[in-house]
Amino acid sequence: MSIANNNIVARVAAVVAGLGLVASTFAFAPAASAQSSTEAQIQALMAQIAALQAQAGGSASVTFTRDLTLGSTGADVTALQNWLIKNGASIPAGATGYFGAQTQAALAKWQASVGITPAAGYFGPITRAKVNAAGGSTGGSTGGSTGGNTGGDLEGGAGSVDSYELMGSLNSEEVGEDEEDVEVAGLEIEADEGSDLEFTAVRLVFDEGTAGSDFEDYASEVSVWFDGEEVARVDGDEFNDDNDWTATISLDGAVLEAGETGELTVAVSGQENLDSDDLSDTWTVDFRQVRFMDADGATISEDPSTGTRTFSFVSFASAADVELKFAEDDDDINDARTVEVDATDDTNDVEVLSFTVEAEGDSDITIDSLVVSVTSTEATGNDPDDLISAIHLVVDGEEVASETLSTSDTDNGEEKVVFDDLAWTVDAGETVEVMITADFYSIADTLDAGDSVSFAITEAETDSSDFDAEDESGEDLSDAEVTGSASSGAFELRAAGIMVSFVSASEEVTANDNAADNDVGTFRIVFNVTAFGSDVYLSRAAAATTATTIAATTDTAGHLYLVEDSGTATTDDLTDIVTEMGDATEASSNNYLLQEDEETEITITVVQTNDTAEDDGIYRVLLKAIAWATSDTTTWNVYDFDLEDFKTDPVNLN
Repeated sequence: MSIANNNIVARVAAVVAGLGLVASTFAFAPAASAQSSTEAQIQALMAQIAALQAQAGGSASVTFTRDLTLGSTGADVTALQNWLIKNGASIPAGATGYFGAQTQAALAKWQASVGITPAAGYFGPITRAKVNAAGGSTGGSTGGSTGGNTGGDLEGGAGSVDSYELMGSLNSEEVGEDEEDVEVAGLEIEADEGSDLEFTAVRLVFDEGTAGSDFEDYASEVSVWFDGEEVARVDGDEFNDDNDWTATISLDGAVLEAGETGELTVAVSGQENLDSDDLSDTWTVDFRQVRFMDADGATISEDPSTGTRTFSFVSFASAADVELKFAEDDDDINDARTVEVDATDDTNDVEVLSFTVEAEGDSDITIDSLVVSVTSTEATGNDPDDLISAIHLVVDGEEVASETLSTSDTDNGEEKVVFDDLAWTVDAGETVEVMITADFYSIADTLDAGDSVSFAITEAETDSSDFDAEDESGEDLSDAEVTGSASSGAFELRAAGIMVSFVSASEEVTANDNAADNDVGTFRIVFNVTAFGSDVYLSRAAAATTATTIAATTDTAGHLYLVEDSGTATTDDLTDIVTEMGDATEASSNNYLLQEDEETEITITVVQTNDTAEDDGIYRVLLKAIAWATSDTTTWNVYDFDLEDFKTDPVNLN
């Protein structure tokens, strides 16, 4: 305060003392004679006080000579704060002499009101000239510990902090590249019962752990939060080697009620592109000093003495736990089966691969290109493009891309089809349903009846250089961050044939007189058959096989089944019978006739007779192939797709 202001204050005090003397005289004066003269004296003294107060508030001024910004301190900061308050600005902490977030916000608001751009809250040459021209008054509240600020809306009287404690939930946190506001440390603060407390500043110290670069090379911003609300934000370069990574940050709006506990947390935002050498480097953060004000207006600064917390900087994907997961979905679509194609016309939009895609973790994932393998067992040429003209990518029921198969290269049975330029984003935590559909040629084209084809997205496809997926920071996903697979069985392509579905399997044991070595096992497998494309013939014969897989595409034995005796295939002591119940008719001694689009139920019954000790064992029956044809013949096509469920339970025969 200037000498002139000191003199004015002294004069105000003298007048107030005189006013007290007059009041005292008035108390003992005769009522009638003294009242009028005393009232006149009081009025005169009050007018003098008002004049002196006006002089104290407005006569002194200062000329600003330097730039001021966040972190600046000094008498000129106090003068600027007083000038802003006098001109209607709100600085809750008062004129503290420290240029913090409240002063910055107040200055920015004033700049905007007078047309200074940008209104950034920086007290530079343009703003300084404008304020100096207006006469920078130093009058107003000084705030802080001087008692100029009475605590505003805080309730209570004198107050203090009962305890500070580091939050256990924040420890060894990871800050990812371009990841915003990652909480790295926090204080639990308990106020005593005496007063609400307003926390006005916190002094933070960042120390290198394993870091080999400056703090601003890691962190773009540091923010402070109180009970989940942001109360301050500064650039990372506020902590630099000139101040030993130490800065005092002004807080705005951090009020803790008397007797309550609040959380003051520090959050760090990672730089957009961390140097690879800086990944996994560590820093520590220390709450070195906390400043607060109670309802009496007293300001207290103290060291919480709580120790430090360590945190590290990592890649965005590591921090977000990014993982792109593929998984098979609908078995009815993916399992091996017969696909009906047309004799003369193309067959489009056949569902051939069903799977899900999940973006696990805290990042959206954008898939720019997806690779699907198409494998053919075509009889001649062995090229998928002889069977299929195009495949389509359908996401949540909507087609997002389509690709034609190449006809110019030699595929050798496999073609990698690339859906590119997708810009397909899977939101963090979301799982989407995806389908691959295919357009098949007709039998009259290059497709031959009995050709087969399968589809897959495996590690071979996601490891391909044509596959491209990235997290929301723009970083490509690594091989380890793409997991899972989806594959279909082999689909047999026919214009005419059969569709098969499982009905039931059963087994029973008949023991003769409870004697040894004479049990009879009866096994039944029941399934439905539907004809498509034309009338078909189903064999009325069956035979046991010892082959675990059926290699031939035709056979002359009829339906094939395998009997296991304690895990070993056997053909000993077996009898069988094939029966039909449905739309089929007996075409000959060899076959049933099933007309196009009609359905029948076939039962294969196998009997195992145990007549010697060597036959004792655990028995079951598995269906291996269904014999059918488009003519009344004894040379049949083999249907052997997806028959894993066509089997009985094991039983003990002795």
